[in-house]
Amino acid sequence: MTKKKLLILIEWFAPGYKAGGPIQSCVNFAYALKDDFEIYVLTTDTDHGETEPYPNVVADQWMEYKKDGFKIYYAKRKSLSKTKLKQAMMEVGADYIYLNLLFSPYFSVYPLWLKYMGKLKGKVVLCPRGTLYDSALAVKPYKKKPFIQLFSWLGIHKKILFHATNEREKQAVQRFFPGSQVLIADNLPNSNQRPFTSYEKKPGSLKCIFIARIVAIKNLLFALQFLENISAEIELTIIGPSEDKVYWVDCEKKIAQLPANIQVNYLGAKRNDELAEIIGKHHLFVLPTAGENFGHSIFESLLGGRPVLISDQTPWLNLQEKKIGWDLPLNHPEKFQQAMEEAAQWDQASFDEWASSSWEYAKKFISNPALHSEYMQLFHS
Repeated sequence: MTKKKLLILIEWFAPGYKAGGPIQSCVNFAYALKDDFEIYVLTTDTDHGETEPYPNVVADQWMEYKKDGFKIYYAKRKSLSKTKLKQAMMEVGADYIYLNLLFSPYFSVYPLWLKYMGKLKGKVVLCPRGTLYDSALAVKPYKKKPFIQLFSWLGIHKKILFHATNEREKQAVQRFFPGSQVLIADNLPNSNQRPFTSYEKKPGSLKCIFIARIVAIKNLLFALQFLENISAEIELTIIGPSEDKVYWVDCEKKIAQLPANIQVNYLGAKRNDELAEIIGKHHLFVLPTAGENFGHSIFESLLGGRPVLISDQTPWLNLQEKKIGWDLPLNHPEKFQQAMEEAAQWDQASFDEWASSSWEYAKKFISNPALHSEYMQLFHS
């Protein structure tokens, strides 16, 4: 039987990694569904925030992706145009078009306009990936809110299906686009889980890791501020591109003011395939984010058997009762401090208990057969 064609549009895809979670979501999506559909990925040849294209990538033509069972088109960023994208889309003639993020001019807005004008015949599924949360809309609202109003006024939402990755996102979609058709399917995480490994843990010291783009919403400065009141020996490793240079300067100032028992190391951005080994050399993942649609780095830590200290603004909730971490309110920074002090006092047996609970939790999550069926429902509803 001939497979239906599924076209994924996203501004950045592997080997890119600097745009964070959306890349990982789409890579996992393509691999998970390649046996069910003929998958095509339309993206650009340059990573987020970079000016030079990926090395060894052929641009502006459809080609096999690493012999992994789907095709990819890396549009040359420096000569990106609507004409080029439209031609690439029309060459596929997809039965289904899957869009990511709401405000990408070329990879969401333009395809939605083509759908509205009747130029795209396939069924369009749009995953906002957290772009409709208040925390995300607070960034450049002067651009986003007029677009949402126009989108709604034209009734574009009535011509597509929304893919929400959780109930909170479904409510956000329905708030801005009443009457929309919305289906929930949880994010597809990395399912390549290594065997469980421990790490040496002595009471009174703690190795923590923060993995995220360095922008205000990820709240690194908040973490540095509650660190200064901790008495234990803390080593914090920071990984991620310093996307907001002004914000990073503020973080550097705070780092310079931290007491001698707090050591901070900044490693810059790292490829996704490097993270598991780095996470394994730490005890606790820290991300007091102002809002996550999924939080791939959070799950990556659990997948590697490391508990997490995060805010309550993610889908990962009620962690303490499972002994896999803490999800805490941002208006109580003292609770973050208390949790870190508690983790710092773990002995080897206590750390191993929380670490193995985290690993088992992630194993159960990726083994859930409902994940795949939820995604099939998106295209067959």
